Amino acid sequence: MFAIGLALASSGCGALEAARSEQVEKQMAFEHRVDTAHVWVTTEAPPAGKPYSTLGELSYTEPFSPDAIDEARISDKLKKIALEKWPDMIDAIVNENQTVSADGSQITVTGKAIQFDSSVDRVALHHLNDDLVASPNAN
Repeated sequence: MFAIGLALASSGCGALEAARSEQVEKQMAFEHRVDTAHVWVTTEAPPAGKPYSTLGELSYTEPFSPDAIDEARISDKLKKIALEKWPDMIDAIVNENQTVSADGSQITVTGKAIQFDSSVDRVALHHLNDDLVASPNAN
């Protein structure tokens, strides 16, 4: 009897741990999607009247191809680079620019990573799922 009870208890703990692990993975995936969606990429300068700090310059070079000049792909690549460097700080990539080499074989993409002085959106989005109640009666 004791062995059966111990086996049931340990399998219950394993299931609970697996559920917690799955929940943590889902939260991390959610935060990554939110972070990626939150970062704004533009060819323009930062908005006038909205204070910011410069985090640094971004740049990458790759062989010229139709994919290399795809705007969505460029934005995604710049966001990925910026999120790797400044995961909890990046708000926007401004002054995005593309330059093709003289022989047309390569494209260089540049931009400036910035953080707005008031970045409450990022913090709020990270805590969007906190304290959620599934029941309309708050049960």
